[in-house]
Amino acid sequence: MASILLIWGILPCKEGNHCLFLVPPKGCIELLLRYGVELIGKKAVVIGRSKIVGLPTSLLLQNPEQVTSGADIVISDVGVPNIVRGCWLKPGAIVIDTGTHYVKEANSLHGRRVVGDVCYEEAITKASAITPVPGGVGPVSISMLLSNTLDSAKRAYNIV
Repeated sequence: MASILLIWGILPCKEGNHCLFLVPPKGCIELLLRYGVELIGKKAVVIGRSKIVGLPTSLLLQNPEQVTSGADIVISDVGVPNIVRGCWLKPGAIVIDTGTHYVKEANSLHGRRVVGDVCYEEAITKASAITPVPGGVGPVSISMLLSNTLDSAKRAYNIV
């Protein structure tokens, strides 16, 4: 079990050892880098969730539309389908949607479809780039998991 947590980047690292990054954030950064997004000087907003503190506090203290409207990069991990609306986004923003939710849809083969935290139909009209759901961050996270596995094996066998 510990090796699985290590590969996912969940276990803390000991002083002097190299750490593996958590897979989902590593995937988000990799997406930005692979598409040539210049990060220096950009305003980035991460709409996150933690059930106890993060999401409730941020919703009480800030208007999410106001916070995201000036962001060059928006990464959403709220856990609520279609909560991030197109009108929240700055024109030309880059949007990474890490949410995965099933919503009812009568016209669908199985009576449901997969959507993200971001209302894709609205956001696509404002964003310069947006990850689709499904098929966006998920496959990148899998490749980052494999990357962590390879990095861990290299370290275990002292391969540089």
